[in-house]
Amino acid sequence: MLGTFSSRVLGLVRQIVINNLFPPLLTDAFNIATRVPNLFRELVAEGAVTNALVPVLSGLPAGEGEVFKRRFAALLLTLNLLLLGAGLLLAPAVAGWLVDASSPYAQGPNFDLLVYQIRLVMPFLLFISMAALFSAFLQSQERFGAVAFAPLALNAVSIALMLVWPGSATALALSYTLGAMVQAAVLLPSLRGFGLEFRSHPAIRDALWRMGPFAFTTSLRQFLNLVLTNVLTRYAVGAQTAFINAEVIFQTALGILAVSPAMALYPRLTQLGAAQDYAGMRGLLERSIPRLAVLLGFAGAMMVALAPWIVGAIFSFGGLDPRVREFTVAVLLAYGLALLPWGVNQLMLRAFYAANEIRRAVQVSVVIFGLNTLGYWLLRDAGLFWLNLSTAAAGLVGLLAYGVRLEGLSILSLRWLLELLLRVAAAAAPAGMLAYVAARPFGTPALFLDNLPPLALGGLVGLTAFVVFARVLRLPLRLR
Repeated sequence: MLGTFSSRVLGLVRQIVINNLFPPLLTDAFNIATRVPNLFRELVAEGAVTNALVPVLSGLPAGEGEVFKRRFAALLLTLNLLLLGAGLLLAPAVAGWLVDASSPYAQGPNFDLLVYQIRLVMPFLLFISMAALFSAFLQSQERFGAVAFAPLALNAVSIALMLVWPGSATALALSYTLGAMVQAAVLLPSLRGFGLEFRSHPAIRDALWRMGPFAFTTSLRQFLNLVLTNVLTRYAVGAQTAFINAEVIFQTALGILAVSPAMALYPRLTQLGAAQDYAGMRGLLERSIPRLAVLLGFAGAMMVALAPWIVGAIFSFGGLDPRVREFTVAVLLAYGLALLPWGVNQLMLRAFYAANEIRRAVQVSVVIFGLNTLGYWLLRDAGLFWLNLSTAAAGLVGLLAYGVRLEGLSILSLRWLLELLLRVAAAAAPAGMLAYVAARPFGTPALFLDNLPPLALGGLVGLTAFVVFARVLRLPLRLR
């Protein structure tokens, strides 16, 4: 937990450095370029590899497991080298697909800058894939220390390079690639005697089969990101960077308030699901969801009400472009409305997996990502707030879909869930409005320190109001 939290903090610091030491024209090109390796990142790295390898290795005898490691690593390395070669060769064509014809990056020097950035960040995929592979090997041996802290190396190296060479297009891109290389390198010493063996193994087919469902849902998410990237290139320079800024804040809040609690509850849900104790699962969810929803509701309300000061306090260290700040606030407003449904969905999704409803979970994921993608496309010219409001709408649809199915399994009452969320919203909305009223007289200061007083006052007023309304509406305020 400490390693994950530290990595998130350093990731936020890294984003602060990018915003203050590099111009928006460059940071937008960089953020577009990183979509290319990230398109395959979860297919040949991180989630897919970990989810497939850990159970496969756990089922193999120790000696046979070592043989499998060497052979699967050789297969993964070969696949990554092929993708790297294709990315380097096809970078101009890929850049053309990623940007809209009206984009500043569609031609001329800006297009050349984008191609250059793509080629420099493509090796990131190879290194992060090897890091994920080494992590999976160590996790299968229940060795979690190096795995937890290895991501710190990526952000630390990235930050160091950017601080040494501010404003450099080469340093910005290489900070991403070399950071991943160091992350893989720090894990390698823990795998004493590890090598490669370019031969087949019977368990490889099982591993690839396990990667299938995860790869499918991940492909949908990455297609969503490609559509979003193309849509954002229709906007003024700074929109790509602003979206990443808001996404970092949203994902940090989601990770702390929803993902971590959901992961902590998942083993217990799995035990109850394996025993088909759906009444027990229902009791656990009915105790957990209200507390989760209260935290998410308050955080989402403050994210909406205090967005200008949150962005200023986090990113405004003297070099933040005013347009990037304006765009970040617009995106964060929409993300604040998405926090509650997406956060509750994290726990409901794990209830699906615990009840062995994997196929239905995939189907709901298809609906969510499909609606989100459609929303991005239909609202592509409506402005950044309305564009990203489709994320909140897709989260609500997903919540309803999860709720209907869990009700069918007698694991959850949809009516109970909707009544709870309405009460949370009824407490959060006035609290958010009062927080905004309290902070508004301060204006929107330029530097981060000057944003702290309105943020503190607005947060205090909002918290006080939320507690009062929550008590009136009989919402749980204790975390345990």
